[in-house]
Amino acid sequence: MKFNGKSVRFNQTLSVGLVCVFALLCIFSVANVGTATSYLYSIDRGALYLEDVDNNLNINDILAKPNSDWEKESSDILSYGMNTNAYWFKTVIPGHTNNQQRLLEIDYAMLDEVEIWFYRNGQLVSEFHGGDSLPFSDREIENEKLLFNIPSTTQDLDVFIRIQTEGTVKLPMRVWEESDYLLYNGEHNLVLGLFFGFMAAMTLSNLFFFVTTGSITFLTYSLYVVSMALTLTTLHGLGFKYIWPDWVWLQSRSMGIFATLTILFVTIFSQQLLNVKAHSRLMERLLNIAKVVLLFAVIASLILPYHLYIKIYLILLCLTVTLVFATGVLLWFKGVKLARFYLIAWSALLIAGFLSSFESANIIKMDIAAHYILMLGAAIETFMLAFALAIAYGNQRDELFRTQELALMQASMEKEAQIEALKLQENTQEELEYKVQERTLELEIALRELSETNNELEQQTLTDSLTGICNRKHFDKKYLQEIRRCRREQTQLSIVMLDIDHFKSINDTHGHVAGDEVIKEVASVLMRNLKRTTDDACRYGGEEFALILPNTDLEGAMQVAEAVREQVASLQLDVDGNTLNITLSAGVATTVVTTNDDEKKLLEQADKALYQAKRSGRNRVEGEQLNVRDTL
Repeated sequence: MKFNGKSVRFNQTLSVGLVCVFALLCIFSVANVGTATSYLYSIDRGALYLEDVDNNLNINDILAKPNSDWEKESSDILSYGMNTNAYWFKTVIPGHTNNQQRLLEIDYAMLDEVEIWFYRNGQLVSEFHGGDSLPFSDREIENEKLLFNIPSTTQDLDVFIRIQTEGTVKLPMRVWEESDYLLYNGEHNLVLGLFFGFMAAMTLSNLFFFVTTGSITFLTYSLYVVSMALTLTTLHGLGFKYIWPDWVWLQSRSMGIFATLTILFVTIFSQQLLNVKAHSRLMERLLNIAKVVLLFAVIASLILPYHLYIKIYLILLCLTVTLVFATGVLLWFKGVKLARFYLIAWSALLIAGFLSSFESANIIKMDIAAHYILMLGAAIETFMLAFALAIAYGNQRDELFRTQELALMQASMEKEAQIEALKLQENTQEELEYKVQERTLELEIALRELSETNNELEQQTLTDSLTGICNRKHFDKKYLQEIRRCRREQTQLSIVMLDIDHFKSINDTHGHVAGDEVIKEVASVLMRNLKRTTDDACRYGGEEFALILPNTDLEGAMQVAEAVREQVASLQLDVDGNTLNITLSAGVATTVVTTNDDEKKLLEQADKALYQAKRSGRNRVEGEQLNVRDTL
């Protein structure tokens, strides 16, 4: 057993080491993209822009507008949020003295309509149209990015650009010399090829595992990786270039479809990988609800306009990521070791997402482009989730082997017992029957004695040893039973939380023996005030007590609490020749349980009422009715 434990720890250490090596290789390869090449300049701060609110301006209208109608961009990024209005941009590209062809790159592949006009001395030199609303083959340069030839001239060019899209209005523009761009594009495509090749390898390997093992978790993981890869393919414009170049409708919907499928499959995968059902019914129920909502969202992505659906998707994304991450944290605290590895994998993608967002928003400056950061996080997360899946499958396999081993051992023992029984039966049937009857009787007696002992032990575990009343364990059990009864029968349930005032000073002044006597006297008062067998008084902890009053409204519960308070206040305890007067404060909460949250809220409200009584001067009772509308 010791050897097996060391082997497991060694395998896990090796797994973490491989993940670290893989992450370093990814960071090294991504960080070196574009280091040997650079663009001439970017078009950002100082460019003029104009929002066409009515979407009715044409190039002739724009040419006629004076500079006073335009606004000057003051930031380093041309980004205007999600807006379906058309935007016009005006800038000047200086003339070029050498014969090298220059290119205008728009490094955002998700724009629907892009129109560009180049003017020299007021005369139109060239005009281009592009974007996702046109088939890919209509592009002047068939590149996944929006790429346009800049007319060769030694004179300055006035450039007018019109964009309109249903997604984010963003225009990252750079001017390149053709030779530099070809070198940069080769490095860029190499990184993309490595990334998507890795994603394809992870998908195929896990599909093979699914076929050979029959474990549905491998299939779900493969679908998740495929969905994420297609989402990033869409983001980089590769899907439109290689997979659906003439399918404009799919290009306009692909981001919403694949991104939603990604979070749908990751929700299902998280359930299966962490075996959430075995550890938290609440989280299992929430994840099931999330799956249904996301399934409808996939359908909605085929119908709703993209600019409307993408806002819904962002809300669903935040809620789903929060839910999945919270599930991992909860299971981690519950001792599920695999949840730790799972959270580390998720953290890699979340950190990459935040860094990518901050870099895109120009909040931080990094040497790595935002889309590379996101790819890096996705690769590390995919790699680590594959390890987590392998560990989970290995644990399941080991558990299966142990179960089979135990079953074989039990079968062997049963077979030996059968052989022994046959031998005994052959020797003497009567003796066997007598022994069987004798042993049966002994067993019945032993079981009866064991049952009685268990009942006594259970009673002891539910009783407070100092006061003789029920303890916290009994309260938790009884409270859950009454919550369910209250919800089923729609009757009122009241909880009273009581706390002895200034109990610490009693202990400090008179000693713990006196404190124990005070607690016992208060418990005795509580028991005398319970008139129904269904009511329960429990020592909740320390100097705090609780009453469970089924089928009792707020007024009745307040009366019981007030009676207890008055009787306690009238007590005069003799402690070492001194008369000790004590008081207590109480908080009452009453409700008719209708939702799962009422179980927690009822206790919380009783506690709040108790603290309100404390703050209001102690030796008093405070109460509140929850769900007033439901109880009328």
